[in-house]
Amino acid sequence: MLHVDVYRGLAGLAAVSEDWRQLQENLRRKRFFHYYGWWKSYLASLDAEPDTVSVFVVRRAGQPVAIIPLKRCVRRWFGLNVAQWMLPEHLHLPLNDVLCDSSVGVAEIVASLKRALREKATGSWNVLSFTGVLEESPLAEFAMSARNRVVTGLLKTCDTLDCRGAYEDIVAKFSRNFRSNMNKARNKLAREKDVEFRSVTDQPELAGGFAEFLDIEASGWKGINGAGTAIKLHPELTRFYESLIGELGPSGAVMINSLRVGDNTIASQFCVKDDDTLYVLKLAYDEDWSRVAPGNMLLERVIEKGIRDRSFQYVNLVGDPPWFRDWRPESQNVYNIWLFNGTPAGLALFGAMKARQWLKPYYRKYLKRNQDPAKPRVTDVE
Repeated sequence: MLHVDVYRGLAGLAAVSEDWRQLQENLRRKRFFHYYGWWKSYLASLDAEPDTVSVFVVRRAGQPVAIIPLKRCVRRWFGLNVAQWMLPEHLHLPLNDVLCDSSVGVAEIVASLKRALREKATGSWNVLSFTGVLEESPLAEFAMSARNRVVTGLLKTCDTLDCRGAYEDIVAKFSRNFRSNMNKARNKLAREKDVEFRSVTDQPELAGGFAEFLDIEASGWKGINGAGTAIKLHPELTRFYESLIGELGPSGAVMINSLRVGDNTIASQFCVKDDDTLYVLKLAYDEDWSRVAPGNMLLERVIEKGIRDRSFQYVNLVGDPPWFRDWRPESQNVYNIWLFNGTPAGLALFGAMKARQWLKPYYRKYLKRNQDPAKPRVTDVE
């Protein structure tokens, strides 16, 4: 029999820190978004109301077998206000998951969670929402086979480069055009003086590297004269990444890579790392140096470093940016998952979601047909 305890906010997260770290180490596949420090940084920096986040710890014989952070909110679904529990969402949380020990089936964990929501949570609910879940997750595997009021939707793909072989193996997959573009950029960069690649994982170098990253990102289209989305312009975002450095940096799980020409940093990456994968969370480059493709030139050096040092086996972009397609990466699907309660509203929403999924391909076909250029119309000639 599984038992569920509920903890709330930062204080609750701190109370389960040892349980979290114990379960984290026992995961079948550990990713950066499973780290205790990742979630602590999120709650301390990005969530305006951290006390609205509950941490559900599922135990068997006193040992943690699952940890599920959820936030209760009300959202609009099909024009209606719907109460739901959801994995916290934010633009700077690119992927998401719950922590599940492989020794316990996800169906049993979900059943215990629903029981806890019924017995211990405040207020009724209609939907359990898990967004940004990789297909490798036990939660996604459960959702794909479940038949009881579960709906999945493809959100995006997550692109990865395999760095276990030689760099020439990666280049061999490039198109002729991209290979030519890389050669041109490489030659242009070689004509510059004092080109230097830096990769840092220790303090105080991480703090200096992060300051440089912030300046580069804010200098371009994300800056104050552009979209205004640069991290430097938002104190809560700056605190989040500084917290990641503080929480994950001591274990070597934060890496900042940069490409410099003389005194100028022309490209920078903010990365986190697990046992075998380097995740490029953020990439910025100086637009004045676009002629040398600084983002690609930096990525090339990072990959070569991973192959040479064996410091990681994969480079993961945590998404599917269009520019990365030229590298011919492998892709993994990322899903949104919805579990519907047996309430009247939950049943109605489940039916509406299934109907929308069934009708979607027909709607796309209809839309495409009606967007085709009209055939020339034959008119009478006098």
